[in-house]
This record gives sequence, C-alpha cells and structure tokens, in this order.
Amino acid sequence: MRILLAVFIFAVASFWSSFGGMVEVDLIPLQTQGIAGEPHLSGDPDGRVFMSWVERSKTDSETEAALRWSELVDGTWTPAQTIAKGADWFVNWADVPSVTAAGSGRMMAHWLQRLGENRYAYGVRYAVSNDEGASWSTPAWLHQDLSPTEHGFVSLVPVPTGYIATWLDGNGYASGTNEMAMHARSIAWDGSLGEESAVDTRTCDCCPTTMTSLEDGTVMAFYRDRSEGEVRDIYASRFENKTWSEPVPVHNDGWMLQACPVNGPAAHSSDETVAVAWFTAAGGSPAVHVAFSGDQGLTFEAPIQIDSGRPTGRVALRMLSDSEVAVMWIESAGSEEAGLMLKIINRAGKTLHTVKVADTSSARSSGYPRLEKFGDSLIAAWTVPGEPSTLQTAQVSW
Repeated sequence: MRILLAVFIFAVASFWSSFGGMVEVDLIPLQTQGIAGEPHLSGDPDGRVFMSWVERSKTDSETEAALRWSELVDGTWTPAQTIAKGADWFVNWADVPSVTAAGSGRMMAHWLQRLGENRYAYGVRYAVSNDEGASWSTPAWLHQDLSPTEHGFVSLVPVPTGYIATWLDGNGYASGTNEMAMHARSIAWDGSLGEESAVDTRTCDCCPTTMTSLEDGTVMAFYRDRSEGEVRDIYASRFENKTWSEPVPVHNDGWMLQACPVNGPAAHSSDETVAVAWFTAAGGSPAVHVAFSGDQGLTFEAPIQIDSGRPTGRVALRMLSDSEVAVMWIESAGSEEAGLMLKIINRAGKTLHTVKVADTSSARSSGYPRLEKFGDSLIAAWTVPGEPSTLQTAQVSW
C-alpha cells in the first residue's frame, strides 16, 4: 500500500501539512503472531536493516513471550526467527528488547527477565551471534547486581572489539540510597563481559537511553539525569581511552519534576557531527528539541524546537548527512489521538520536509516509534494499539 503525500504551500499551513517536495510513505507488511509490540530497528555498516520485537499470546505476566527478529531484503521482511522466549519475562512499552547488528554476521540481542515478585524487579539477559543469527550464545546476565530491583533501558553500540552496553541499574534501591544509576560494560564478540563501571550514580529512573559511536571510535551515551533538586535534563558522557567522562548537560532546560516522565533522548552521528533530540516540558511548555554538535559531541549548539505545539515526545532520530537530520516523534491531536510525525531539518534549523507518517495514539500502548536509515530513505516502525496490538513498518523517501 502506498500513501503519496503531495505538498501544498499555503500562506497559513494546515496542522499536518508537508513542506519541501514530494514525500512517499510506503507501508511494508510485517507478519506477526498474537500480541506484537516493542519494536526496535538496527542498521549495520553494510547498510542492512534488522528489526526485532516481542510477541505474546496474552498480556498477563505468566504468558510466554518471545523475542523475534527479521531483516529487510528487497523491500520485504524475511520470515521471523526466534532468539529467545520465556514465561518469566518483563514486557514493557518503554523498556524495549533489541537486536543490534554489527556487520559481518555479528549480532547482539538483549531482553528482560524477572528477578523477583515485585512488579519492577527484573534484569537484562543477553546473547550474541556470529553467524547472522543462525545460532546464539547461552543467555547470561548483563549486570553483576541481581537484587530484585529494576535493571533495564539498555543501549548497545558496536565497537571494533565487540559492543558497549549501558543500562539503568537499580542496585541503589537494594542498598538503601533509592537512586537509579547508569552502568556500562563491554561485551566481546564471543559474549564475554568486561569490567562493569558507573557512568552516572543518579539518573532518572525509567527514561530510555541512547548511544552513538563517533568517527574516531569514541562512544557517547545520552540519558535523562536527575539532580538533587529534581531537575531532569538530558546529559551526555563520552567513553574514550576506556574511561567514561564526567557527565555534562546537552542543554540546561531546567525541567523540574518529582517523577520520571518516561521520555528519553535519541542521538546519532555522521562524520564529526552529532545530533540529539529530546522532549522537555520545562516551564510547563512541552517541546521536542534537536541540538547539533560540530566537534564530535564536545559542545552542543542551541537547541532547535521542531514540534507543532502539542508534542507527546518519544523521539527517534537518524542523521542523513553531516548537516541534515530526520527526527520522528508523537504529536497529540486530541485526548489520545495523535500523529506520528517526521521532520527533516538542517543544522541551520531550516525545515526541509515534514510529514505525518501515520495516525497513532498518545497512550502508552502506542509505545516508542523507531527510525533507521536505509540507503537514501528511512525505515520507520511503530506499534498499532488494539486488541491485539500489531506492528507497522514503512519506508519513507523524498
């Protein structure tokens, strides 16, 4: 099915107008079973795109869940394969399992398994494959702490020796500090783990995290911090020379709130340029911002607001070149009615294209949309709420 979105320029644009040329949104069918959700996209150095998701037959906590994956080949998703499954998994709309492709047939997967009876007592299991997913290593815990607390919101990025992982670690709740921390460690190609270290000892509890690798091999982690005064802005830390740098704010929004907004950042890099997008409601004004860095993430320029005035957030981002970026987010259009919006801007802040990819919902059941670069186009994936929920993917080109 093809939706052709022609562009009309008016003196006063309608809310869902598209500017800057012709944009095509081609829906790509994905075969799933039962209740499907929690999509994740990963592109490898060869330009291949992989997708993972979770399938269940029921929504109760004792129903077996399975992590499935597929590759986009010639415009079609290959038959889904199962990496792991279990009846003791933790399945959540915001804390999403993943498959990360590193090229040369190497892949790493992670999912969430319960660590106790409490609702948010769970941890991170992982496995690696070096034969394009034909076989996977024996699952293992990613983290040292196995207390019945929250461990999740994993980000993975390939590096020359394997992968770097970051996650939010709830050991502080077991030890009495009642603070979530961001931890990190390396994973070799054979699945063996490096030393675990702390990136930040006080973070927002349940906002998704993101990472990107730079041209010089530096890895950057982005996440929502939590200050002693309950300011929850987006921070960044650099991993270079086997050390994580002191975290610094991408921008001082000054968003103060007493609870986690469950709204994390998205980041990507191209050559020496890094771009990061995030949601904030500082001062009571919801906004989706994008900020660029031209010095490999050492400093960031003033943020550019890209939303249409009623954003829910849940951003996804991919750089198209060292001067252009595509950002996707959910924009409210009613009580729970919303649009899945995609905007392409350049570093100067000029909007090149805007398009509504799909109708969606601002409810948590719509999950986090995903975006990946695919040649000169983009692949988008999102959850379609319903009974049962399903997944939809599309190729966006212009």
